[in-house]
Amino acid sequence: MTDSEVAVGVTHVADDTMKMTGCGSCGMYMILAGAPGKSFVCMKCRLIELMEEKIRGLEMQVESLVEFRKGFEQIMEQRHEVSEGKSSDLQMEAGLGNSEGRLGEESGQWKHVTKRTRQRKRRASEGEIELQNRFAELENEEGAQQVVTEGDRARKKRRAVSPIGKGEELMEITPNMSPRRIQDGLKRITRENGNGKNLQPEGTGDRLENSTVTRKRQVYVIGDSLLRRIDRPVTRADPENRRVCCLPGAKIRDVDLRLKRILKGAGKNPLIILHVGTNDTARFSLENIKGDYVRLGRTLKEIEAQVIFSGILPVPREGQQRCDKIMTINRWLRQWCYKEGFGMYGHWEAFMDRGQFSRDGLHLSREGNRLLGWRLAQLIKRALN
Repeated sequence: MTDSEVAVGVTHVADDTMKMTGCGSCGMYMILAGAPGKSFVCMKCRLIELMEEKIRGLEMQVESLVEFRKGFEQIMEQRHEVSEGKSSDLQMEAGLGNSEGRLGEESGQWKHVTKRTRQRKRRASEGEIELQNRFAELENEEGAQQVVTEGDRARKKRRAVSPIGKGEELMEITPNMSPRRIQDGLKRITRENGNGKNLQPEGTGDRLENSTVTRKRQVYVIGDSLLRRIDRPVTRADPENRRVCCLPGAKIRDVDLRLKRILKGAGKNPLIILHVGTNDTARFSLENIKGDYVRLGRTLKEIEAQVIFSGILPVPREGQQRCDKIMTINRWLRQWCYKEGFGMYGHWEAFMDRGQFSRDGLHLSREGNRLLGWRLAQLIKRALN
C-alpha cells in the first residue's frame, strides 16, 4: 500500500469522528468529536442558565424582605395606637379626678367654671419696701452747700500756695502730674508775673532734682519677610518694650532708608537686631552687598544703640551656588561686625533641615518660624543681661 492510500484512509476516519452539531438553546453550530447527545447545550448557554437561577433566588429574597418590612411597620403602628389610647385614658381619668375634688368642696353640687387668667403672686407686700430718694440731700440747699464746701476743701489741699502773695494760688498739682510738667507750669507763671524769684512750692525742688524716670531698654527686631510669625516668641517676655518690624521683600538699602523712621522714639541705647540680606544675594554681586552693609553701618553709628546682625539663612531652592555665595557673605559679615564693634549671630547649622522651610524653598515653615523666634528671644535675653 502506498503512502497516498494511507493518507486518504486517515482523512476518512477523521471525517467520521468530527461532526458538526447545533446548540439546542441558541442554535449556534459547533464541530465536536464523536456523536453528541440529542439535547446538546453549549457552555455559554449553560452559564446564562446559572445566572438566571441566581437572579430568581435574589428576587425571592427581596420579596421576603419587603413582606417582613410591611409586617414590622404594621406592628409598630398598632403599638403607637395602643400607647396613644392609654395616654388619652389617663388624661380623662385626671380630668374626672379634678372635677370630683371640686364637687367635694362645694357640698356635692355641680358648679359652672369659666376660663380666667391666673393671678401672679406678689413676693412681698408694699408695706415692707421702704422707698427713699438717694439724692434728696442735693435738693436741699443746706446739703448742696455742704457738698460744695467739702469739694473746695479737698481742692485746696491739692493746691500749692505762693510764697509771694498770701493766699495767692499758683497752680493745681495732682499726684499724677509729672515733674517736667510741674517745672513748665512754674516757668510759665514766672513769665506771667514778671518776677524772677523761685516760685516752686515748698519741698518740690529737692524732689525734682532727685526724681529719675526709669524706663526699660527698647528692643527692635528689623528685617525682611523671614521674620513673619516670630513676634509672639520674641515679644512674650516684655510686649511693651519689644517690637518686631517685618518688611516683606526688603533689601539692605530699604532698611537703611527706613531705619531712623522706625527707631523714632526708641529711647536711650536701644537693642537693634537686623536680619536682612537674603533678597540681596539673588540680585546683587558680593561687592554691592558689602557696600550696602557698610552704608547701613554708618547709619547705625549715628544712632547710639547696641546692634547685632543676624546671619543670612540658606535658600534650599537655589542650589549650591547661591548657598556658597551666602556662606561667603556670612564670613565677611562676621569679620566686618567684629571690626566695626557690632555683634553677629549666625543660624547656618540650625537651619540645615529642608523641613524647616516652606514649599517655595525660600520662606520658613511654621517649625522654622518657631525655631528662629526662639533663637532670637534667647539672643535678646543674653544681650540685655
